[in-house]
Amino acid sequence: MDIENVWQQGKGSDDALNKVLQISDFDIIHSKSPLKQLRKNLLIGIVWAVIITIFYVGLLFFISIWQVNIALFILIFFNSLIAFDSWKLYKNIHINNLATHSLKDELQKNYSGFRKWWRVQERSCLFVYPIAITGGFILGGYLGSEKPIAEFLYNPRMLSILGIANLILVPLSYFGARWMFKYAYGKHLEKLQSLIEELA
Repeated sequence: MDIENVWQQGKGSDDALNKVLQISDFDIIHSKSPLKQLRKNLLIGIVWAVIITIFYVGLLFFISIWQVNIALFILIFFNSLIAFDSWKLYKNIHINNLATHSLKDELQKNYSGFRKWWRVQERSCLFVYPIAITGGFILGGYLGSEKPIAEFLYNPRMLSILGIANLILVPLSYFGARWMFKYAYGKHLEKLQSLIEELA
């Protein structure tokens, strides 16, 4: 049914306006909304990744503990990769393409891109979190005990505490990251998936 015909048949009545608002053309316009929000939240995430990476780089100039510096180098490398990968995803979300390309194909492409982007981060974090926790533990223990690293770290008690810290903090960090992903992107991805299913 054509929007103009509905409006003319109803002679501008409220009923005609309600019918116009229910026509699928308006659903297509509305479908851009979750993509815009995903793109906006992704940009915010990129900015934070850059800020945190700059902070890590700054720490390198003040810390002379080689074990901590190795952890910082790995975190800088990881954050840089995440920021770069996020920027590629951000640039690939072409909201204007919805008007000229297949709507379903564009929505599916963006939905799949987000899922793939997150899976890569989710898996790589399990490698990075123990390194970050260990680096933080060494730095905190060194500053707190004011003992040489070898004396502080290389003893059974400290190594046991480090192992327990990793056993507790790695799962907490992992599930915390999943919660943050769901909070920032979850409802918008669900909306996107609903739109894709409606267009099937």
